[in-house]
Amino acid sequence: MNPILHLLWGDPSQAAALAAACDAAAWQAIDRRAAQHRLRPLLHVRASAGAWPVPADLKRQWHESYQRAALRALHQKAALASIGKAFTNHGIAAAALKGGAFVWSGGLDPALRPMRDLDLLIQPEDAARVVEVLAALGFAGTGQSHDHGAKHLPPLSNGTVTIEPHLHIFDTYDAAAGASEAAFIARAWQRSGPAGVPGLAALSPTDTLLHLILHAVLDHQFNNGPLLLADMTALVDSGQVDWTILWEEAEQLDAVRACQLALGVGQALAGLRVDWGRHKAPDLGAAEIERVARLMLVDMAYRSAVGWPGRLLRLSPAGWLRQVPKMLRRRQSRQEVVASSSADPALRELMAFAIGDEGRENIADAVSLARWLKRKP
Repeated sequence: MNPILHLLWGDPSQAAALAAACDAAAWQAIDRRAAQHRLRPLLHVRASAGAWPVPADLKRQWHESYQRAALRALHQKAALASIGKAFTNHGIAAAALKGGAFVWSGGLDPALRPMRDLDLLIQPEDAARVVEVLAALGFAGTGQSHDHGAKHLPPLSNGTVTIEPHLHIFDTYDAAAGASEAAFIARAWQRSGPAGVPGLAALSPTDTLLHLILHAVLDHQFNNGPLLLADMTALVDSGQVDWTILWEEAEQLDAVRACQLALGVGQALAGLRVDWGRHKAPDLGAAEIERVARLMLVDMAYRSAVGWPGRLLRLSPAGWLRQVPKMLRRRQSRQEVVASSSADPALRELMAFAIGDEGRENIADAVSLARWLKRKP
């Protein structure tokens, strides 16, 4: 298992022993992957508390990364304050999603949960007005075209902060799944509360936890990184998760297996305190935990290559016809595979990854977990 997970979420004494055993090359490898997954601020805090023997240059980089994350969080909160005030003036309801739903509540240092952009759930009928109000605040489109049926409108940025206005919060592939998601969103609006920023709501801790789990497991096959562990820990430790509601909603969304997997990983790797009720999966073992741990720290340059097989295996062939074009558009717009001015080098690098040891292992992990999710224990 990658040492980053033990360093950040393991027992402090074990983490200290692991840190003492790392040489310069090991620290460099840890840092390369930590930079990809926004983990440097967490490493700074954990290394400082544990007095780890980190090379001076990395120690400085981690401290600077923490400072940049703190400054970015201040800019983001200021932008949200302006947006909340403007939305209130125009009668627009919006709810913060993911990290934005809980980092401003005071229970977590926002610098330790860096956010690339801010996701806001809006009502579909408000979409045009939202874009107009954000434009008046200096937010302009980033050049992405709107994909009809996509989860969110094209991102808007003021040069410092990026906003994604969401119409949906889960990927859905058929009418039944779409209806389930719409019903969940309606219930989530009713359970939402203050976001810590005037004028904006936030999904409840229960709904935020469920959203983050399904986003990580079903939409990304865990390849969006181990900050999921930090998110789940912060939400569960807040004491505000209603486990009865979480499992009821998971059943409604046909997502019990996804929750079992993510929460089981959180329990195994981060000591997450889970109220399983009758829902603990008897077939979740060390092999599945290890696969998730590898996928959480996949090389971000190739995360689409890893995520696609697992995602497609969850769908029926009819679902593939809808999902493959979405995947291709997403890859093209976000350039997730490799940054290249030519398609040929990009494809060569992708193929080299797919046939290399790490690539084969990661793809096999995604396929195995997709099969686990579909299996009935």
